[in-house]
Formats: sequence, C-alpha cells, structure tokens
Amino acid sequence: MTTRESRTLLANRGTDARDLRERLLDITERRLESRVKKAQTRRRMRELGLRSPASKVGGIVYFGRLIDKIRQHVKGQLPSDYQANLGRGFDSACTTFLRIDYNRLVERVKQGGTDEEILQWCFGMGHRPADDEVYVWNEFMRKRGWNDELSEILKRRKKEAGMAGRSEIQTMFTFIDADEGRLLVGNQKLQPAPD
Repeated sequence: MTTRESRTLLANRGTDARDLRERLLDITERRLESRVKKAQTRRRMRELGLRSPASKVGGIVYFGRLIDKIRQHVKGQLPSDYQANLGRGFDSACTTFLRIDYNRLVERVKQGGTDEEILQWCFGMGHRPADDEVYVWNEFMRKRGWNDELSEILKRRKKEAGMAGRSEIQTMFTFIDADEGRLLVGNQKLQPAPD
C-alpha cells in the first residue's frame, strides 16, 4: 500500500494512526504468508522431481514432464493444483502429437518402464514423428505464450505468482520453470535453484 493510499484510507474511514498501522501490518503479514507458501510449493515441486517442460525424451520436449506428472499422480503425490489439468492443456497437446489416448498412456505408465520404453510404446501405438515434425513440435511448444493466444493467460499467471515484473519470463515453459524454482540465466538456460 502506498503512502497516498494510506492517507486516503485514514481520511475516508476516520481511523486513527494505530488502526491504520494494524491494518498495514495485517496486509504485510498476509503478503509474507503468501510468499512463504509459494516458496514451499516451489520446494515441493523440486522435491517431486517434475522435469522442466523443456527437457527432452527421445528428442521430444514435454514428454518427460508428462510422464513425471502421471507417475506422481499414480503415487498420490501430485499436488492438487496440478491435478485439474491432467490430460488437458500441454498434456493433451503432447498425446495428440503422438496420436495416443491419454488414458491409455496412463495405463502404460502404471505398468512401469523407462521413459524411452514408454516413448517407444507410444510410437508403436500411435505415431512416430519424423525429425522435422519433432523440430516443429519442439519450437512450437517452447514458444507457447509468446505472442499467441496463451499470452494473456501467461500474463495473468505471472501476476498471480508475483512475477509480473520478470521480463525474462516470456513463454509458458519459462514461467513453469520459474514457478517451480528453476532459475533462468543467460538465454533462458536452466539451472537448479539453490535450497
């Protein structure tokens, strides 16, 4: 709250300085609690081991993260705020790209196996993209949120996460990385965040 807002509040409510001070302390305390909760969530996400969406399996971005989310959900360890979009959004885009059904992929992941084995299963059940298709997929996904229909969503999510001023976050992938505590340095290369 700015000094001007404080004065306006004081003048409009007929409140004495002590009440105003208590209200300001309450606002500050709520903001601090919010920041602590966000930091704890980021720490939990790192502990869960969800990969960056930019990490590749078999040369394909996002697939490894999709598998991580399914595995954590099966174990009952995926936070509730991630569960609402399981099988939707980027998950759906990835399964559509591979031409496989999300629910069948979940069943396959439950059977176990390495990421590469599961990806090979996807190729056998759906579509094995050519190198140029993989390149187009990777570049398309890597830039989602940058001057496209997701730009407003990215802007809103940055604001909600307290990152509205972070100009280096220009795509959904970089937002996810920053939100989960992975640091962006240089040309948005990732480094693990310090504990």
